[in-house]
Amino acid sequence: MKFELSTQEFRDVIDILHVADVVLSGHRREEDSRSGRHRALIQKLYALAQGEGLDGLFNYNYNSSTQKYVPTGEFEENTLAHAVIDEFGDHIFWDELISRLSVRDAALMTGGMEHLHTMSDNDRQHLEGPIRQRYIEEFSANGIANLEIVERPGTGWGTPPKTSD
Repeated sequence: MKFELSTQEFRDVIDILHVADVVLSGHRREEDSRSGRHRALIQKLYALAQGEGLDGLFNYNYNSSTQKYVPTGEFEENTLAHAVIDEFGDHIFWDELISRLSVRDAALMTGGMEHLHTMSDNDRQHLEGPIRQRYIEEFSANGIANLEIVERPGTGWGTPPKTSD
């Protein structure tokens, strides 16, 4: 297969690949075997940048444990990737926080998650909609300034949230 791209188009592809690379592995402390094929392909395309007038974007890091192309400081400073990733992360944070708080409050109002799950989609949307809107308005106006952790008697901290690591 053969592609023809201008230098600028290839530079844009590199930005897109960097977004993918950060999403696949930027939050992990150790390699994830599920994304090995994808990361190898990204490395292959990073290597092609060296001969396409984009030599300043990557350094080849070779030591006993890693042999890969890593972005240079110049690339990190000039890529659109990090701004886009930060905006996306911010959006996901607020959306997930509002969603989880809305479900929690709706479950408390209806007698628990089991009962909430038995409701029709329409009834559940009517219940959760105003709750969700309240959180949207609050967080839009105040961010997390008014957010507090209130420990209910006898509950302790419970199970910590799961992360990818």
